[in-house]
Amino acid sequence: MARRPAVIMDEPELGRQAAKSKATQDKIINAVIALIREGGFAAASSTRIARRAGVSWGAVQHHFGGKHEILEQVLARSHEKFDQTMAGEEFARGSIEKRVERFVNAAWEHYRGDEYMATLEILLASRAESGAGARIKLNHQSHLVLWRRIFFDSRLPDRAMQDAIYTVHCLLTGYVIEQVLEPEFFDIKRHLVRLRLILLAMLNEG
Repeated sequence: MARRPAVIMDEPELGRQAAKSKATQDKIINAVIALIREGGFAAASSTRIARRAGVSWGAVQHHFGGKHEILEQVLARSHEKFDQTMAGEEFARGSIEKRVERFVNAAWEHYRGDEYMATLEILLASRAESGAGARIKLNHQSHLVLWRRIFFDSRLPDRAMQDAIYTVHCLLTGYVIEQVLEPEFFDIKRHLVRLRLILLAMLNEG
């Protein structure tokens, strides 16, 4: 009996399958972000994630493996979105004062966005986890590359530049928390001006 030739999908079909898979993954990640933003980390249970995304939990596992991997993807998306925002040529143009202003303003918009707010909840929740590989980690080295591109004229050594990165990160995270806790009393414009002055002073130290 003659064997039937193997069926090989052509490139358009492969492209459609990849696009469908990407769309499903995006729905799942968006579901996690929305659930965390609405009800905190505890709201993003396996059942709720699947229901919100409109898929079965088996489908979620097929695309990500498990909840831990989904949470890592939320962090990765937040990181990628930040990098994409700061990749604009305008961030590396003009005086250092203008670059600091653009950077701080854009960074604040990112930090107050849904992706970072969900990321913050995930990181706070994951600190209590135990076991090898349980804690979700962020790669901070790529931020140094980004900052070197934007603040190319700063003479700071890497260690001092990392200090500047952490200072901005910690202050913006604190601003996000304070705005959530006391929005009626927190004057973000005044604090962003102060942050720009701090960052400019740090960058000029070298």
